[in-house]
Amino acid sequence: MKSFLSDDEFDLVVELVNIGVGKSAASLSQIAGEEVLLCVPILEFLTLDDATHVFEERLPSSLTGVSQEFSGFFSGKAALLFPESRSLDLVNVMLGGDDFDGEVDVELEEEALSELGNILLNNCLSTISNILNKPLATLLPHTFHTQPARLVNQLVPKESAETVIMLLKIDFCLKSRNLSGHVVFVIDFTENGSFKDTLQDYLRSLEEL
Repeated sequence: MKSFLSDDEFDLVVELVNIGVGKSAASLSQIAGEEVLLCVPILEFLTLDDATHVFEERLPSSLTGVSQEFSGFFSGKAALLFPESRSLDLVNVMLGGDDFDGEVDVELEEEALSELGNILLNNCLSTISNILNKPLATLLPHTFHTQPARLVNQLVPKESAETVIMLLKIDFCLKSRNLSGHVVFVIDFTENGSFKDTLQDYLRSLEEL
């Protein structure tokens, strides 16, 4: 579902997200002490009804995530999702690539996830904000554990017919390990008509160059 965006608007969103993810890769490479490659092979827009079905079909049965609310010319919530079973790998990456033996300390896991979410989600949001020259404010991220069937309720406190889910699949590639995760943006277009207008204004400015 991308009918509410033109092909040019959709392509612009994909480009903006890829730039933001690229900046995240550079930051994560410094933390991990090795090159981190991030790519976004899939980006799609879903209705709330479709989202639950897609989540159950594609996502692992147990999820660890970090979410962050944002507001401005478009508002909503962004979430970074990983299989709960890969928590140890995430902690290792955020500890600079050192192997961490034993059970994952809950507090350490939450700190690592929050930092990872802060880097990745903030880079995506700030890139969109900076390139489109529109301000966005963000709240502090928080971690959570859930299942795909409950994810929509976790991320969408107030459902609306105009609420849209933007789902991105993100592949993390390190020399020592491969991780695959998802980023979800929840956007209510009844409150965010200016998002589409901003995309159109930016595309018009490119035509005038």
